[in-house]
Amino acid sequence: MAALSDYLESGLLNHVFRGTTFSPPTAIAIALCSGVPQESDTGVNIEKGGNLWELPSGDGVIANGYARQGLGNPKEVLEGGEINGDKKWNHTSDDINAGSGVIKNAQNILFDQATVDWGVVSGIAITDSEEYGEGNLLMYAELDNPRTIYTGDSVKFDVTTLQISFN
Repeated sequence: MAALSDYLESGLLNHVFRGTTFSPPTAIAIALCSGVPQESDTGVNIEKGGNLWELPSGDGVIANGYARQGLGNPKEVLEGGEINGDKKWNHTSDDINAGSGVIKNAQNILFDQATVDWGVVSGIAITDSEEYGEGNLLMYAELDNPRTIYTGDSVKFDVTTLQISFN
């Protein structure tokens, strides 16, 4: 389950109840965090002056292999007419019939291999920017099984293992 950020909560509430415009994101990305994000966090990480404990992407000289995993613009029409969001996320008839407000990743989400030790990954952030350390935090979650990522490791979310629901 993912929790909504203050940014997304405010945008949705004002959109639904006050009729204000709240545009859907033009990009979705998954960020790995060394702590569990909080609802008041932004998508801007500590390195760039924000409050999100996103993994560092290197020391400014040598990259360490970490970057947000971009999932693109959910509304983008792909070659062949498929919508990007439909290709990346599943909300099946079984989910709908069960009344479960859950959406699951339809493809593996694979981060690049660590070129140095990344440390413990205990949370994820879903942002509206694929750029490292930028954008707005949309949702966040604590990982069920935090992991220490060592040199040579990769982080992967298999199909349907990243499940987002509202409670």
